[in-house]
Amino acid sequence: MDAPMVLKRSGLFLCYDLAKSMIPNIEFMKSCGISSSQITHHLCKYPRLFLHKPTMIRENVKRVDEMGFDRKSKLFLEAIRIISSMTIENWKLKLVLLKSLGFSEDDILSVFRRQPQFFALSESKIKDTTQLFLTTGKCDISYVVNNPDLLGQSVESRLKPRLRILDVLESRNLLLKKRSLATVCRMTDKKFSEKYLLPHSDEVGELFVATRPR
Repeated sequence: MDAPMVLKRSGLFLCYDLAKSMIPNIEFMKSCGISSSQITHHLCKYPRLFLHKPTMIRENVKRVDEMGFDRKSKLFLEAIRIISSMTIENWKLKLVLLKSLGFSEDDILSVFRRQPQFFALSESKIKDTTQLFLTTGKCDISYVVNNPDLLGQSVESRLKPRLRILDVLESRNLLLKKRSLATVCRMTDKKFSEKYLLPHSDEVGELFVATRPR
């Protein structure tokens, strides 16, 4: 473990009794089946997680368990981190928002198990991105549930420009091979350009430049 890196990321370690916070938390996480390598990774990247009171960590593990999370999943520790980073009130606000957007309780649990990082997004980010996808007419809530990583992408610099370009190409019957919306949104800028911009520069070149944020 890179101790200087940990201390640089969280000088708070110097202000805590680690024998009453970090060490018990690490031992408890190991007892939950979390590997030492995962713990080391999170300790270096998210040191604050290990400074919570052990009682809080145990309670949050219980909450994650109750949501049907598999302890053998590589995302189990990440789920604990996300839950631990939010107050119960903030968590409830996220649930209210998601339900207002059309997510069912099962949908919410499915998203959490697939990508717990989704719940770290701001409420405005979740709302704007979800509504953008739903208004395209190309997908519904179930599609979003199965591809929650899409909601973490930038609306202005990636999603809106690409969706507008796809609309133009489709309206002019220029797409010889249709790819899924998720595939298109996940493409690197270079690959997207090679697939959709360069072959149709006369039709969408200026549109792509115009839709990029300035």
